[in-house]
Amino acid sequence: MQRARQGRRTLIGAVIAALLIGGVSAGAWAITREGDTGAAMCGGDPVSDVTATTYGLGLQSAVGTDFATQHDIASYGSDFWGQEYDGARPVDALASAVESALAADCALIRVADEVGADTSAFRAVTETPGGVDAYERIRSRAEELKDTVRAALLERSPPDDAELRTAFERLGDVYKESDLAVTVWRVHGGDAVLGTTTANATAANAADTAELRERLTAAGASIDELHIDSQEISKEDLYSAQILDAMQHAEAGIVIDGFADGESLILVDKVGGGLLTLEQAPQLARNAYVNDLLAQRLAEEIDAEPLRVTTDLSRLLLDAIP
Repeated sequence: MQRARQGRRTLIGAVIAALLIGGVSAGAWAITREGDTGAAMCGGDPVSDVTATTYGLGLQSAVGTDFATQHDIASYGSDFWGQEYDGARPVDALASAVESALAADCALIRVADEVGADTSAFRAVTETPGGVDAYERIRSRAEELKDTVRAALLERSPPDDAELRTAFERLGDVYKESDLAVTVWRVHGGDAVLGTTTANATAANAADTAELRERLTAAGASIDELHIDSQEISKEDLYSAQILDAMQHAEAGIVIDGFADGESLILVDKVGGGLLTLEQAPQLARNAYVNDLLAQRLAEEIDAEPLRVTTDLSRLLLDAIP
């Protein structure tokens, strides 16, 4: 029993981590409709079948893909969810994911109630049946509720200097990287001028870029000059993001192998880059502090196991999945 409970907590913890990367309300979490026996209880509030199936429809794509990958399933028919693969059924994995997501949101509601945050908008959206779109609306409202809870937690437990520094130091370096703007040459050819290009090889000093360009051109190299600013590129521009990542801690003049065959990249000019300090980014530290605080409270609430499933979720989901 202890091992099963620990396994369940591990799964719930994984889901809540995914749901997080982000007045006291009385009554039911979601209104139980006529003929709806209820799928679970969040403390003293019933969670309707409609709510549970909405979570299932929203999670089925990710869970199904993960299950197919784990069991090396290349193709499957309409009976995929109820069929056994290596002794396991996809619908049972989906039921576990739904239970974990419901437990995470149950914990959020209870923490929100504790700090006096208004949960009515979140509770209302869970009452609307539907598929992925409905579940995405639930997730959007959950993030809004978390923002409200974060503000309440900061007001109740403002951090001192030591707590801010500790929260900042726990942040990974990727979160501390400063904005970066670079001028980069994308060079094809000119190997005789550049020599062997490695991540540690350095071209001429930045002041000699005009001379270097002349030499490269004379050697038959083609040069495209790129200006990339981390504050302006879109999420879809993966090539520019790769360049910024490569140049984040580089010095002007460095030559590296490019991301296409026969391509070299030369960092000509750079503004920003490197890691921010606590003094430069106090709000980053405050955000880290309150995110840690919220994560801790949610984990504590989940450990109290406020969610109690009252129906066979696998059977409920099999009936609901198209």
